[in-house]
Amino acid sequence: MQRILMTTLALTSSLALAGGAGMAPMGPVSTAQVSNNTNVLFMEVAAMSNLAEIQTSQLALQKSSNAQVRAFAQHMIEAHTQAHRELLQLAAMKGVKLTDKPGADQRLQYNKLSTLSGAAFDAMYMKVQIQGHEMTLDLIKTYRTIGTDAQVLAYAAKMQPAVAMHLEEAKALPGM
Repeated sequence: MQRILMTTLALTSSLALAGGAGMAPMGPVSTAQVSNNTNVLFMEVAAMSNLAEIQTSQLALQKSSNAQVRAFAQHMIEAHTQAHRELLQLAAMKGVKLTDKPGADQRLQYNKLSTLSGAAFDAMYMKVQIQGHEMTLDLIKTYRTIGTDAQVLAYAAKMQPAVAMHLEEAKALPGM
């Protein structure tokens, strides 16, 4: 499990640093782009996860006509906005600058979602929600075994039951 976290964090960092062959990074650089600190990398991936949840759920409010999907999306926006706000405050206390956008893979998922409509959109949105929450839950569990910052560990511990609940809620929606 530790290897999965470190691989995920290393891949995320290397993708962020790459920025494209021969291209200089655009815009401000997050702390994780220049750090291998496990605590910083966890906060960066958690930030990307929160932002992806918010953005895909905002898209669901625009595109879905299913009341249950829309209610779930609204719940995700509220919960992940609060979680992200807390994470930003924690990062600021630590002098860590976090990314302001989801990861590249999450943005690709968003782009795919934006091309869908109706039942196809709802099914793909819920698939993305389930996969995203599974990944985030694994990340949190792994981080809690290797993290060293008491405050970041406390944030992870606080978020774990909420992420697990979101995963179960996503799985329980009709058609999932």
